[in-house]
Amino acid sequence: MKIGWVSGWGVALEEIRPLAVAHAPEAEHVIYPPVQGAAEQVASCDAVIGWSLGAHWVLEAAARGVRFPAKVLLLAPFTSFCAEHGKAGRCSETQVRYLHRWLETQPEAALADFRQRAGLPPATTSGLPYDLPDLKAGLDRLSQPAGISLISFARQGLLPGWEAYVGENDTLLNPEGVCQAIVGCQIISGAGHDLREFLSTH
Repeated sequence: MKIGWVSGWGVALEEIRPLAVAHAPEAEHVIYPPVQGAAEQVASCDAVIGWSLGAHWVLEAAARGVRFPAKVLLLAPFTSFCAEHGKAGRCSETQVRYLHRWLETQPEAALADFRQRAGLPPATTSGLPYDLPDLKAGLDRLSQPAGISLISFARQGLLPGWEAYVGENDTLLNPEGVCQAIVGCQIISGAGHDLREFLSTH
């Protein structure tokens, strides 16, 4: 079995791999950063797991008609990330744009601050988790409202075999707003935004 992962923003793939192997030791895992086109790369796998911005890219690709395998798991998903663009996000567009500027001058400090706000543990590796242009592009995406096709797709309800979960204590997302935007998404009691908290329950 081959499982395709699309990670969250600002997290190194080396951090995801041990979590993926622990989650499904018998499977082959392919892991991508949350960049445009990543969802298409994993669509040929037997199962797909998208986390945070990665889950957003999977939803967005599905809304454009990309065919995914029968089993898709979305963790801490959202259609629009910023608070101004709906009820799903807790962060303002101004905060995201500030992080973008900070990333250009002090990238490691900016990433550390984001992780702390998201309730993630400090990075286990030094340096950038992936290429700076891709990090900036991810923030550009987070600052934009979802398109009509994505909003409509998410409101129609999850496809058969799809599951979506958001943490009750997520510091970046408003779980009730996420579940309104993505019909069929469920709230996990006691969980935050950290991928580990979801995988421990699934």
